[in-house]
Parts: sequence; C-alpha cells; structure tokens
Amino acid sequence: MAKISQDEQKKIKDMFTDKMEGNVNILFFTTDDDCEYCEDTEEILTEISELDDKISLEVNDIDSDKAKEYSLEMAPVTIFVDEDAKDIGVHFYGIPSGYEFNTLIEDIIDISKETPDVPEDMIEKIKEIDSEVKLQVFVTPSCPYCPRAVRVAHQMAMVNDKITGDMVEAVEFPELSDKYGVSGVPKTVINEGAAEQVGAVPLKAVISKIQETVAN
Repeated sequence: MAKISQDEQKKIKDMFTDKMEGNVNILFFTTDDDCEYCEDTEEILTEISELDDKISLEVNDIDSDKAKEYSLEMAPVTIFVDEDAKDIGVHFYGIPSGYEFNTLIEDIIDISKETPDVPEDMIEKIKEIDSEVKLQVFVTPSCPYCPRAVRVAHQMAMVNDKITGDMVEAVEFPELSDKYGVSGVPKTVINEGAAEQVGAVPLKAVISKIQETVAN
C-alpha cells in the first residue's frame, strides 16, 4: 500500500511541475539493525522521487563507505547533495511524516531553485555568518509548530555552506533527546549544546542567537 495517497500524489506532482526548476539529489541511509522507521521512510522517499524526473534518490546502508564519506552514523537519515555530490547541509534524522512531510516537500522545491524563499536582507545576514554552525531541531510528527523551526534551519543551510540543519525526530533518537534535555518540541540545539532555542521563532531571532553563540 502506498504511503502517499493518490490524491496527495497528484497535488504534489502538480506542485513540482509548477515550481521546481533544477535537479534535486537525495541520499537516504538505512540499516537492518532494529530500525523501526527505515522501511517506511524509504517508501515515502521512493514515492516522492517517482513524481518528478528532476528528483533522484540513492539508497545506501549506514555502514557503507558512502555514509562514512558524509560522516553519517545514525539511521534513518536523509540528506541532499548538489550536482557535485557535496552535502548541502539539509538533513532529516528520522521519518519525515506528519507535519514534517510538508517540510520535506518545501525543501525539495527550494533546493531545486538553489535559493530558498527568504527575504534578501535575511539572506545577507545568513551569509555573514563565518563560523561552522550545526543546528539540531528536535521535533515530533504531531507538532504543528515544528516545521517552522526546521525550515529556518534548512533554509539557513541552503544559503550558507558553513551551516548544517538537522531535523531530529525526538522519539526515534532518544539518546540525543536525553543528551540535550529535550522535554518539549521544537527545540533547536546550536553547536551541540553551546546554546539552544526553544519554540518556533522567526529567522531573525535564530540568526541573532547564532551570532551571540559564535561570538563567545
């Protein structure tokens, strides 16, 4: 049985036809080692990739040389790469289901355009960040506010190659959730605990928090 209904597939296909510009390359990493959502995630990505010829999907094992190439150790994880196979910095750790499914679709469209739907003044501020920044946004599929926080992190990664934006499904990765004291979502962890932002806040606020963090 398809993970995405026929009606929904048609809507997404029409959206891709109308809005997508360039190619989008997706790498998915799975494992046979006690992974509850790996198969479902692969099915979702496969169905999406079949909706438009501009989307390519490559599936690998998390123990493969390809995973080591991108320094990936946890599955399921979905990343996007450019035409030269360089990691764009847009990552999904866990299944992109529930409210996060729309995040995945919007990311695909943004990546195809090479420029996210962000005001020009904000793009300039993102580009000014000159330090390596890792944003881990903890979410659950049932959280209606989480996509906004994930999209902020992903859009920043699309603009500045020093920034990595990880969506982390909190229930699928309990050790990470415990490590960073995630008791509610969304929660954005900056540079592995150097700072954090609770809740879905505007892009400008996240940029300010990052600037404060890297300045210290």
